[in-house]
Amino acid sequence: MAGAYDEAKKSYECAHKIAISVSDKGLAADSLVGLGLTLRGMGRHREALKIFAKSRRIYKMSKDKAGLAFLLWAEAGAYRIKGDLKKAIQTFKQAISRFTAMKDKSGIGYCLCGLGGASRILGKTNDSFRYYLKANATFKGLKDTFGIAYSYCGLANATRMKGDFKGSLKYFKKAKSHYKKIGDRVSFAYTLWGEGTALKMIGDLKNAKNDFLKAQKLFKETNDERGLAYCELSLGELEFLKGRRAAAMPLFKKALKRAKDFSFGIEIKHADRLINASKNGKGFPFNLP
Repeated sequence: MAGAYDEAKKSYECAHKIAISVSDKGLAADSLVGLGLTLRGMGRHREALKIFAKSRRIYKMSKDKAGLAFLLWAEAGAYRIKGDLKKAIQTFKQAISRFTAMKDKSGIGYCLCGLGGASRILGKTNDSFRYYLKANATFKGLKDTFGIAYSYCGLANATRMKGDFKGSLKYFKKAKSHYKKIGDRVSFAYTLWGEGTALKMIGDLKNAKNDFLKAQKLFKETNDERGLAYCELSLGELEFLKGRRAAAMPLFKKALKRAKDFSFGIEIKHADRLINASKNGKGFPFNLP
């Protein structure tokens, strides 16, 4: 959450070596999932999925139901980043079924957030809002600060995608407050980006730019390539809206290259969309999901 991916990667790799040396299958699988989640956070979702496949084999052999449920949730997130939303939704639903059988409310809540995000990108904003609202109530009952923040950010983005930009700002404010409490710099940065997009849509370009620049700084510090691509697209769009079209195109192309380098399926589509729009001058501003 703090964005120290390199340190986390080393720790999980070390834990996995120890697990192998002492023949602890449970720890071996858990450390692989942790490593996969770290790689996913670094934008290396293709590597993450390969790691998850290894942990799946161990969990199945040991019949670890909790491990398999958590693994499905982790895999679904990787599919979402890859841009395979159909597979992501299918996998989130498989995970939620397992968590429900175990009466694991926390697992259910995080799966609901995953479904909310995938639904939003598919344009199913009412479904997205409903998933996040249910998750928010679940996390409040569990007093899960991160979950509360995560679901508030989801509610904000779902509201934004409904076109209620001013209404989304109250949710973004709540999400930022909770993320600050737990020191989650990566999630805080994504919240800033979402808030900046809402501000842009209501014409407050100055504060939108401030949010995008703050988010970009955090994404650079945490090596979050996907977040950087979003900021490049948004900052490029601000240049376009201010009449500086020549300055916008390099940012759009930079975002496209970054998205292609890391195989960010959704972000590639966003970048292509803005590049094409900038050529004919139509469609701005964009309310990216």
